[in-house]
Amino acid sequence: MSTKGDLLIVSDSLHNCRLLEERLTGSDWRVFQSDDPNKAITEIKTKPPAVVVLDLPLELMHAKFSDLLSIDLELETAFIIILPEVNPREVAKFFHSNASDVLIKPFAENRFQEAIERASEFKSLVRLNLEYRQKLEKANRELSDSLRLLELDQLAGSQIQNSLLPTTPLRKDNYEIAYRIAPSLYLSGDFVGYNILYDRYLVFYVADVSGHGSSSAFLTVLLKFVFNRILKRHKANKDLELISQAPKGFIEHINRQIMALDLDKHLTIFAGSVDMKKNILRYSVASHMPMPVLISDGTVKTLKGRGKPVGIFSECSWEVEELELPDKFLLALVSDGVLELLPGQSLKDKEKFISESIFQPDDSIEGICERLGINKAKDAPDDVTVLTLRKDS
Repeated sequence: MSTKGDLLIVSDSLHNCRLLEERLTGSDWRVFQSDDPNKAITEIKTKPPAVVVLDLPLELMHAKFSDLLSIDLELETAFIIILPEVNPREVAKFFHSNASDVLIKPFAENRFQEAIERASEFKSLVRLNLEYRQKLEKANRELSDSLRLLELDQLAGSQIQNSLLPTTPLRKDNYEIAYRIAPSLYLSGDFVGYNILYDRYLVFYVADVSGHGSSSAFLTVLLKFVFNRILKRHKANKDLELISQAPKGFIEHINRQIMALDLDKHLTIFAGSVDMKKNILRYSVASHMPMPVLISDGTVKTLKGRGKPVGIFSECSWEVEELELPDKFLLALVSDGVLELLPGQSLKDKEKFISESIFQPDDSIEGICERLGINKAKDAPDDVTVLTLRKDS
């Protein structure tokens, strides 16, 4: 026959122990008796019973069992204290010391059995909670370790992604191009690329992949690869005529690559090329917003242009706009992540704030980022990119 567990009765005489055991006649407890407190303590520590009943003089109980009661939560044992008379202060002390129940003599037989059953059930819950807590702590440690490894992977990925970005600023004669990227996570879905071909054409793009984080960052690596491969091919073939038409065909080529991969991603792009000999800008827009701002001679102009995002439509083309640039100008582009940081309710209000932030005496990229709040942004919901292209007369 199975038992509920071991129950130890500790009293100052075996006679008292037997009297208490008789109250448990017919129960499923395996009862042990002890009239030696020191021996009982050793047995409790060596092989903790499910329940311990202490029927001892108050002074002896405090002297021998106070320490054991104070660490009771670490043991799988419920303690029931029997007191000879009502003493509210002592009752409170024992409950505060983790006693499961306190009985005052005389008490009914069923009260004694109920106290034991209730204490055993309570201790079982405590034990289950302790096991659950231990499992939860283990799971939290494993989760913390996993997050730490993920963080290290993200940091390594961030370093690799940063190594793929171009030098900033890049200067050629009177032209300068520079950028700042503020990722919302370690890895960014925003990316920029630029280069100078034949000492004449400054080709560049700003891309914003949908979402942010690892999956978006991986697509920026593809952009870098495709961009470099196109430049190398043109250099090798000396395609001066094709380069002069840039960025014609560039976004279409990116679109075909992404559609072939069947990725659940799309992106926006602003791609441009400046003929530094003729001071002409050619550009294409693939759903990039807000549109770039051109500042010259004390005036602010928003570039026109529109186009569908990349990676959604297989048969799609993007128009190339052409603009003769002033002798001295500043062209500034920002990604749509900056809109989350700006005051104002409507897109028109935010675009006005962007124009006013750029059209300032300090039109350096550092000053622009400061006024747009990018330098102070914490836990930004989206990646933010600022790119400036300027020419000094």
